[in-house]
Amino acid sequence: MRVDNLYIAGLGCYLPRPYPAERAVAEGRYEEAERRNGGWTGAAVAGNISPPEMAVEAARTALERSGHPAADIALVLHASLHEQGPELWTPHQYVLRHAVSTQVPAMEVRQGCNAALGALELAHGYLSADPERAAALVTAAENFGTERVDRWRYQAGARMKRPSVLGDAATAVVLSTRGGFARVRSIVSASLPELEEMNRPRGPLFPPNRTRTGRIDLVARVLDYAHDNPGAATLARKSLDAGRTEIALRAIEDAGLRPSDITRVTHVLSGGPEYIRAVLEPLGIDPARGVLDFGRHLGHMTTSDQLAALHHLVETRQVVEGDRVLMINNSFGVSLFGAVVEITGNPSWATGSPSAYKEWQ
Repeated sequence: MRVDNLYIAGLGCYLPRPYPAERAVAEGRYEEAERRNGGWTGAAVAGNISPPEMAVEAARTALERSGHPAADIALVLHASLHEQGPELWTPHQYVLRHAVSTQVPAMEVRQGCNAALGALELAHGYLSADPERAAALVTAAENFGTERVDRWRYQAGARMKRPSVLGDAATAVVLSTRGGFARVRSIVSASLPELEEMNRPRGPLFPPNRTRTGRIDLVARVLDYAHDNPGAATLARKSLDAGRTEIALRAIEDAGLRPSDITRVTHVLSGGPEYIRAVLEPLGIDPARGVLDFGRHLGHMTTSDQLAALHHLVETRQVVEGDRVLMINNSFGVSLFGAVVEITGNPSWATGSPSAYKEWQ
């Protein structure tokens, strides 16, 4: 879908200080063989601060940079994947209250690692429905420092070409119909619902307490699916890869561009060189245009991967006015997303150096 009159006016990012992988190995949290094979040098660890609190910090930065007063924000969407705080609580209303403090609609978007990008598309639709709506705020945040997730071993035994560790982060973007330092030129999304079973544990889905005890074992779910459906896992991977490639090419075409026009690509911050090649080479894009190095010491920050990478590219001036960024992502479920963003100006906060990391709390 070609997009008109949608801009990125402000970006904010809350990145905790990375916890060294070597230290995690020494403490018995991480396997040395996994560290060597995966190439991860660390993972961003937030400590005890909640995801919505991190999101508020990122949102305040994005709003300040956007030039939009809080009164301009017509919608707040908060993207999440893992636990945000107490059960039966509304983290999106917390973000609204502490970052914007108005009475506009606020909603939570749960679409796996694609939640923030899905929220961008939803915000675009909301802003397009009424010309009086000037801007929307999208936030994303995760803290994997809970008893139910092992950030260092969550993929152990998966035998995947995209091994990773989990990192904590929060990001925020102010989308505007009035202008900004970047223009969203296209958005394309799709789903492969027949693959939802890959991430579903065996047994009944209800009552939920059956799956709310002990560690979340995503690897076991995938292995069980492969065992119960011989050959299906391989076909699923081929279907996902083909779908992701199609979505990315459509996003580029809808933006009126060719793959050679793409300056950089943001993608899932997991895997290694082999995985990045598998994502970008089918598009005819050099894997060196990806952002693998950015994520190696931070880990897979799930809902924040894309916006954190875009923030990094802009802040460090790795993309400047006239450059085009392809944002391509897939998430379990399976959801697919692609977008093209063109940098139309160099914001004053793009200093050429990355921001300081937040200390563990």
